[in-house]
Amino acid sequence: MSEVKRVKNKNDDNIELPQLKKGNNNKTNLIKQEKKNNNENNLTKLKNENSNKNNKTKPKNYNNKKIELPQLKKEYKNKNEKYNYTITLDDIVKLVEDHELKNDSNIRKEDLIFVKKEEKTLSTREEKNKKLYDNETIKEKNKDISEKKIEKNSKEIVVEKEKINNDDKKELSPKDNKNIPKGKKKKLNKGKLISLIVLLIMIPILAFSTYKIVNYLIDTPKTKDLIKDITDSTEIKEYDSDEAEIIKSDEKPNTPYWNFIKMNLIDVDFNSLKKTNNETVAWLFVGGTNVNYPVVQTNNNDYYLNHSFDKTKNSGGWLFMDYRNNKNEYGRNTIIYGHNMKNSTMFGTLKNLLSKNWYKNEENRIIKMSSEKYNTLWQIYSVYTLDTTSDYIQTEFTSDDEYQTFINLVKGRSIANFNTTVTTSDKTLTLSTCHGSAKKLVVHAKLIKIEAK
Repeated sequence: MSEVKRVKNKNDDNIELPQLKKGNNNKTNLIKQEKKNNNENNLTKLKNENSNKNNKTKPKNYNNKKIELPQLKKEYKNKNEKYNYTITLDDIVKLVEDHELKNDSNIRKEDLIFVKKEEKTLSTREEKNKKLYDNETIKEKNKDISEKKIEKNSKEIVVEKEKINNDDKKELSPKDNKNIPKGKKKKLNKGKLISLIVLLIMIPILAFSTYKIVNYLIDTPKTKDLIKDITDSTEIKEYDSDEAEIIKSDEKPNTPYWNFIKMNLIDVDFNSLKKTNNETVAWLFVGGTNVNYPVVQTNNNDYYLNHSFDKTKNSGGWLFMDYRNNKNEYGRNTIIYGHNMKNSTMFGTLKNLLSKNWYKNEENRIIKMSSEKYNTLWQIYSVYTLDTTSDYIQTEFTSDDEYQTFINLVKGRSIANFNTTVTTSDKTLTLSTCHGSAKKLVVHAKLIKIEAK
């Protein structure tokens, strides 16, 4: 087996040659081979140097075909339309290879400069396009988010509407739905329905109240003028009579009764009164009040609620005797009605009887009345207010026991003790008026003195 020997060469430091057998021929061949290799290497080196010199001065011609960079750029664009914004050195190498320039990697300096400028220009465009693309992407995302929010809100509104509709369907009865025309059925919740009902109730109340106020403002001066005319034209005489009958009573000594029976009576001329109103039946005076008016009576208890003494329409009405009473002969309970007027007319000052100051003056506890047949004196024994009822306006009693029960009932309601005795032999005069919106103010008195005319 021949040995391998390393032979040094200036151009090739690692050439391995087989170790030749000893002999002159081998040595000669080896020297020849070495010279040959050296010559070839020197020739190659020389060619390369010449080639570099030519490249500096002459433009390249590849296989007699001149390739210009703009053309390469155009072809590149045509091939890669999707990425036609930038041209890199790698792309140019690829194009050079496509034009059979593989064996020559030398590119002109001016071409490289052009490529770099173009690359920079195209990179700037790419950035602008990228920014535009990013902006459009952001706008699209924002639009998608807005649409999603709108869609979400729309769904919530629809759900809320359905909930309200379901609640309204439950609250509205089938009867209510029938009354609403088809196609115009309004869905009302409970609160709106209650408000509507209250409004419908309040409208007529307000209208009625307005009507009453207007009438009151118009009628008040009329009533006062009429009272003045009646007082001026009516002759009223107060007198003391020894012939008057004193109604016997079981009153104890030193009680107010014994002082009251000594008080004067009043006598009224009914001729002038009858000319104005032929239904006049009496004249009434109550101590400590403004009550000093004629009393009328008709065949019902309604007419004089809104008619004055001259029978004209008037919201203040007039004092009238219960149609069930006998105007000529006093029964066990004679009743006179009148409005509690705020202008202090009619029974408007009857509320004075509820005050302590009125009660302290004993002379106030007397009612004087005159009719066409009798002049009378009445002692008050009960004053009270109560919810509207009819038990105190009973006029007929079937027995003494029933009447005594009535006396005990109304006397027991009094707000003050009038220190007087009432029995079944006594006759009662009852005055009744309104007190507030739902109550009555009632006064009861017994007959203690009478004189026939």
